[in-house]
Amino acid sequence: MGLLSRRLKIDFESIVSVVVLEQTQLYKRKSNLGLSFGSSIGDSRVIAMDENVPSGTETKFSVTFKDGKKKIITAMSGTDECTRLLQLAIDPPNKEFHVRGESKKGSASVQLQKNQLANGQYTVGEEIPAGSYDFTWIFGSGRLLIFKDSSDTKTLGACRYFQWIGNRYDYEFRQCINVDCEDGNVIVLAGNLIVEISKSRKPQIDL
Repeated sequence: MGLLSRRLKIDFESIVSVVVLEQTQLYKRKSNLGLSFGSSIGDSRVIAMDENVPSGTETKFSVTFKDGKKKIITAMSGTDECTRLLQLAIDPPNKEFHVRGESKKGSASVQLQKNQLANGQYTVGEEIPAGSYDFTWIFGSGRLLIFKDSSDTKTLGACRYFQWIGNRYDYEFRQCINVDCEDGNVIVLAGNLIVEISKSRKPQIDL
């Protein structure tokens, strides 16, 4: 992926998705002049004090366009480009998707593959064998929750595992490793999330 200059015009209409890669706080040196008074009349002098003050935030974005190309765009806070890219990262232009069936105009069509789970509830011991699993992000954004049983899957405090997963900056976690799923547990995927489930590998320790 190449570096796209801030001065280059961005075609926002052709953007499919935006991900914030990093944000850097920039500083500049500022000098303040002051007058210092001594212990006697006429005993005074001008002093200069230097300090570092914030000068803005530089944000680096990964931008995907409709033609499939990806570019790295760096923009400064306070600019129209940075404001619009941040908005697209928080509120993606293409929210709708369909796991099965025909897709609507302008929406992405996603087909579930083997060992992939879409949003919904799955009972361990029935739909999924008990064991230790890795959950890897495939599509969308949402939450992975695991409850002890099906008696209470609405109360967040009743869950034994919780993690945000997704392709947005505030859902940046992409993989959950070695998650124990016991018989009777209920796995809940919330949002428009799709994950791939695979058996966790046993740790290999050679000391």
